[in-house]
Amino acid sequence: MFEMDIYRVISEQVKSSVKRLLFFDYDGTLMPLARFPSLSAPNEEVIRLLSDLTSDEKNNIVIISGRDSATLGKWLGAMKLILVAEHGALIKYPGKKWKALIEKGEEWKKDIISVMNTYSGKCEGSFMEEKIFSIAWHYRNASYEVGNYFSRELLSALSKITAGTSLQVLDGNKIIEVRFNSINKGGIAKMIVQEVQPDFILALGDDRTDEDMFKALKSKSVTIKIGTGKTAAGYSLSSQEEVTKLLKNLFHKFPD
Repeated sequence: MFEMDIYRVISEQVKSSVKRLLFFDYDGTLMPLARFPSLSAPNEEVIRLLSDLTSDEKNNIVIISGRDSATLGKWLGAMKLILVAEHGALIKYPGKKWKALIEKGEEWKKDIISVMNTYSGKCEGSFMEEKIFSIAWHYRNASYEVGNYFSRELLSALSKITAGTSLQVLDGNKIIEVRFNSINKGGIAKMIVQEVQPDFILALGDDRTDEDMFKALKSKSVTIKIGTGKTAAGYSLSSQEEVTKLLKNLFHKFPD
């Protein structure tokens, strides 16, 4: 639960601030996790929430996600949001085109795709997702025992392939992902903070990839982990369902 005394402390910071920077992870934070990535399009409540938040000129909103740029652009590109795709590999400012922050070829993907496809065949319900700068293997739809077993095998196999390279293997929430180790949410979050120069920062996320953001921002912001488990965040919410309620209470321009 989000303790009321903690809420009051944060609420006072929000009220006294004049330039706010709000970082929101997407899946598992703004929207509940879905069986397939394509089923997580923002619902009416989330669209309304983001529209109301962006209507306040004091708020600078960043959606910082592992999602690919095409999907984020399709769902949220028309709104006054800073969009960050693939954990920090690409960024889009309101009214602008996507900008890649790294330059890498395609040759690194071949072996990764081959191994992930092999495990997709072994693990019923799993599938691979290729992005521009990363590749993910999802096993949310597999049974717990089977998914857990093969994900550990795949994690080990990918760790061997990427050893000594510029690639990193992420063990996320029902997902194994390979990306460049120069990419993480912490680095891009610090870059945006430097650009905006806010007097209040709020960051919410649920996944292990969000820990990079929490660590980078913790000393100067309010960081909130969605769900249980060890975290670098200063506070926590027990479930994704509490996110909208919290944001409505903190930025109360919202009718009941």
